[in-house]
Amino acid sequence: MSAPIDYRISEEAGRRFAVVPLEQFTELVERAGETDALTLPHEIVSRHLVDDVPLVRCWREYLGMTQAGLATRLDVSQAQIAQWEQTDAKPRYATLKRLAGAMGIHVRQLTLDDD
Repeated sequence: MSAPIDYRISEEAGRRFAVVPLEQFTELVERAGETDALTLPHEIVSRHLVDDVPLVRCWREYLGMTQAGLATRLDVSQAQIAQWEQTDAKPRYATLKRLAGAMGIHVRQLTLDDD
């Protein structure tokens, strides 16, 4: 999406939610082509939006993987994983596809800010 997503954080019954206007949500679903690509656990959304943790790191930790374990799956060094997890890192799309495949998720779950 080229326009920023208009969201707010809401709390209900002790759970935090990212709330977006229905029109934007519908557009996201249509653009994704599959609703599974938009599924993000609350823990990941919160860490990414509130704590500014990169999605690669959020997913890796959520899935209980170490940097070394993910590096082994990708045949790269642990230092390379650490570099991709930096807040200002912008891994190439091909790299994100490899990371997503190694973690068993859809690449769109790592590219929320991109078109």
